[in-house]
Amino acid sequence: MTLRLVHRAGYTYSGPAVASYNEARMVPRSTLAQTVSHTRMEITPTPWQDSWVDYWGSNVTTFELHEPHGELKVVAISTVTVHRTRQEGEHLGWDQMQEKSVSDEYGELLECSGHCGAVGEFAAAIQRIRNDADTPATFVESVVAALHEKVTYRPERFSHAPQAAKVWDAGEGGSTDFAHMMITALRSAGIPARFVVGYLLRDSEVPIGEVITGHGHSWIEWWDGTWMAYDPAMQREPDDFYIEVAHGRDHTDVAPLRGIFTGTPGSKMSVTVEISRLA
Repeated sequence: MTLRLVHRAGYTYSGPAVASYNEARMVPRSTLAQTVSHTRMEITPTPWQDSWVDYWGSNVTTFELHEPHGELKVVAISTVTVHRTRQEGEHLGWDQMQEKSVSDEYGELLECSGHCGAVGEFAAAIQRIRNDADTPATFVESVVAALHEKVTYRPERFSHAPQAAKVWDAGEGGSTDFAHMMITALRSAGIPARFVVGYLLRDSEVPIGEVITGHGHSWIEWWDGTWMAYDPAMQREPDDFYIEVAHGRDHTDVAPLRGIFTGTPGSKMSVTVEISRLA
């Protein structure tokens, strides 16, 4: 499956920004599951910029402007061929998951901090599921079922709660919220997990060449001797309609566009994603 992506993001300021400093993670990664054949990033006004790969392997463009500007526009255009194969983990047991080699290698992906906090009833529910799960894989399945029994998935919701437990209490959330809840549960049980952000073409029947409105989407990967991708919001493994951009500990590590500016306080962010099938 070959897809063309056009991701537009930017800010409109309440008054001219005198200077701004920004980071963009809007260019997909080349991985075993996908090949990026073309990318182009257009930034208006034209800034000083640099590109690099961060600690987690994500493509980052850093740029800054030192002239007054009322708005900032960033457009990332990419062509990606996705070729996911069936996943097969090593079916690790709890004893293997708790070996020191796992905690030493993936310690950063076992910490329940930031968005991934387990407190209150959410923590109690996770513990009950852990007590009944014979294997890590069984635990994963049971957590997904529990999340959807308690929390309603809202595909149109693009904001996310500051902590996973608050989503559990609220009873509804978007894909980012479901990913944070899932990661929290896995890490609480001693299973390394990471947050993945990218794009999802929801209509698998869209004709080749037709441009449709796409969506930013979040899912997770959990460690079973190899990284196993899973979308807890959609309750399925990612297929060729998923395109990965970045992964990290939680959304904070992979925000598509963020920055600071000096000038009149106040700004409004805009985001659109267009996806078309090329083959």
